[in-house]
Amino acid sequence: MFEDLFRAAAAKAIEMAVNEGHLIKEDGIILKPATIDLVNEIEEMNRQHLIDMALANNDRELFMQLTN
Repeated sequence: MFEDLFRAAAAKAIEMAVNEGHLIKEDGIILKPATIDLVNEIEEMNRQHLIDMALANNDRELFMQLTN
């Protein structure tokens, strides 16, 4: 019974945090907004690296795909 009460309280706390924007629930996974920002930053760094590689290799087609 105590476990059920604890689970209900935890679920409500998570729901409140999501509603307040402190956490983000996406596809059943709970993440902090900072985690999503970090992933976006890493993806952008990878894209920039690929753009640099396309420029270094004169790969116009890849460059155009990455910059559109």
